[in-house]
Amino acid sequence: MRFSVSDMVRPVTCLVSGGFVGFASGSMGWGVAATLAVWIAFGAIEFLAFQRWSRAPLSPPRQRSPQWQSTAERLASSLGGARGRARRLVEELRWLQRTLDTIPDGWIVLQRSGVIELANQTASSLLGFSPRERRRNLTALARDPSIVALLEDEVEGGIVEMASPVDESRRLELRHLRVDADRSIVLIRDVTILNRLLTMRQDFIANVSHELRTPLTVVMGYLEALEDEDIDRETLRSLLGKLNAPAQRMKALVDDLLTLTRLESSPAPRADDVELVNVPAMLTSVVNEARQLASAKHRILLDAHPGLVVRGVPAELHSAFMNLVTNAIQYSPDGGDVAVRWRRCMAGARFEVEDHGRGIPRELISRLTERFFRVDVANSRAHGGTGLGLAIVKHILRRHGTELGVESQLGKGSLFSFELPAVGGEHADEYDLPPPPVERATEAVGASRAE
Repeated sequence: MRFSVSDMVRPVTCLVSGGFVGFASGSMGWGVAATLAVWIAFGAIEFLAFQRWSRAPLSPPRQRSPQWQSTAERLASSLGGARGRARRLVEELRWLQRTLDTIPDGWIVLQRSGVIELANQTASSLLGFSPRERRRNLTALARDPSIVALLEDEVEGGIVEMASPVDESRRLELRHLRVDADRSIVLIRDVTILNRLLTMRQDFIANVSHELRTPLTVVMGYLEALEDEDIDRETLRSLLGKLNAPAQRMKALVDDLLTLTRLESSPAPRADDVELVNVPAMLTSVVNEARQLASAKHRILLDAHPGLVVRGVPAELHSAFMNLVTNAIQYSPDGGDVAVRWRRCMAGARFEVEDHGRGIPRELISRLTERFFRVDVANSRAHGGTGLGLAIVKHILRRHGTELGVESQLGKGSLFSFELPAVGGEHADEYDLPPPPVERATEAVGASRAE
């Protein structure tokens, strides 16, 4: 500790004053003793004042002695700096806690005994324990043998998969990481969607293999028959004609797969790809094409608002219309009316295709746009369907900013619809062939069925 000259002024002054008092009173010893007593009393008062201030050191120090005041000020400055550093440290810890809580995966810090020390909200929701239970043992909370094996390092790779204790339909992946001898971390990830995607990929490969194997088997059978050297010309022509159907089926499947892949991987349509589409005229063409697939029992009714045009990719919209109309025909095996409507609505324009077929069970409606999903497998394959039509429609509509709506009742039929923003009737004069009136279009289609 360093002393300055000013620190020695007060004690020297007191001693000199005591010497003069003792000399004046004729007793030097008593004078010095009295002076020391006063000095000690003054120091005790200062010490008591410093002690009272030290109980609340954040308040400004008020010492009478410059030495005590200086000491108190230095201590207050040191405490203030330490308090500021502690505040910054707490803020950083809070920021770190918030950052870790925003991670979509769950994390748990375990003590050596397996007791939960820290955990984020995601881990609590995935494993189903409340914040008050964070000081309990993880194995007692989850009650799953795989967790016990994971924490005891009995699992190869340190990863296990288990059903969520909260919802058995959700699958969780747990990874155990050792930090040091006393602590470890358990990372928890919801892999339900990932497993579903992997299952969909496996199902997709299996479905494609199955769809191609059936016509390919037929083709190979006919080819083996053609290898017969004694085959006559008439039989040869008959077998060659039978090869066309399975070959066309394989071609349709490959074309639909390529279309679906292109739609899924392509970005939104560019401005150069989008143009005004005369939907009424397009629907007239679609209905005429669909007549080739319909039986004599079907009657296709077209109700298209003249001049109601939209902006879109013509080829994609034609594919969507065609898939929905042919789908309505295929799932109306007993015939009946198939109504195709294009009308104005609040959003602009609304397309509807309604059939009076067998209908679709309510629990299957959400799966209609899955690849290779069929409500009626036998009927769909009999008409040459690939099971990809509605999946293609879904992606086309998404690229045009809309979604497919489905309403259905068993035994009464189904209604498929979607909406697009309309441009307006003022653009109808841009086309040389406006759609025919509603009554004439209906009569023409009905007459063609009579033929």
